Amino acid sequence: AVVSTQSTRGISGKEGMQAVLASDFCFAQFRFLERLLLVHGHWSYIRMCKFLRYFFFKNFAFTLVQLFYAPFCGFTAQTIFDPIYITLYNVVFTSLPVMLVGVMDQELSVELAPPEVYEVGQLNQMFNKQA
Repeated sequence: AVVSTQSTRGISGKEGMQAVLASDFCFAQFRFLERLLLVHGHWSYIRMCKFLRYFFFKNFAFTLVQLFYAPFCGFTAQTIFDPIYITLYNVVFTSLPVMLVGVMDQELSVELAPPEVYEVGQLNQMFNKQA
């Protein structure tokens, strides 16, 4: 089975039900689409930027320790950690932060925010080398 990461949205209207039948999600009116794109799109962008940086530094810290240990074991494939600790490290530092931020992090209210809030994404302020 092929797994697709894209989802389609259909808007029911006077044209008929073809768009709704061919989509994953459907909306009765265009005004519902505004909240999906602006509010939920902003939340998604902020969360994705946070997690990309977090996962990069989490894996960097883990790999750096292994890299510093390599000369002491003659550059063999020997790891410094027991396999159970590697598993626990990945479970604790990968799944728990995702769940906590996903549940507790909402930067905006559900109502639409002022346009200045969306400049963060337009100016690429959270997803760049300096962030």
